[in-house]
Amino acid sequence: MNKVLRTIDLAQRIGVQPEAIRYYERRGLLPSPKRAASGYRIYTAEHLERVDFIKQCQALGFSLDEIRELMDLKFRGTAPCQHVRDLLLDKIKQVETQIAGLQTFRKELLANVQECEKTMKRHRDDCCPVLERLEKPITQEQRETS
Repeated sequence: MNKVLRTIDLAQRIGVQPEAIRYYERRGLLPSPKRAASGYRIYTAEHLERVDFIKQCQALGFSLDEIRELMDLKFRGTAPCQHVRDLLLDKIKQVETQIAGLQTFRKELLANVQECEKTMKRHRDDCCPVLERLEKPITQEQRETS
């Protein structure tokens, strides 16, 4: 990259909103860029590389705090694999927890579909057991088991 980039140019190259670039800067993920005489921020190839790295980490589900930690490792010139591996293993645990929650949610949805199908087979269009159940207030015990 031999030409300088303004905020909008950098954002378009990476596929983010300009405000995201400024936000990453405020969060300390990007070094403060130099300013042109006009006051525009001037970004370099390093900024482009860092924003690209941020987006790739976000695609893997890392939070900005986790990304800052990874960036410190990457751009410091050292990359202790064990630490990165531990972060990845933690992310895998989070994903597995989300998958378990989604599987439970799927089972609940399927049970509701089956209730609807039973009702439809009985030609009872005047009521829906799922809607009737949803109208009832949730008890404290139900909240605690959810």
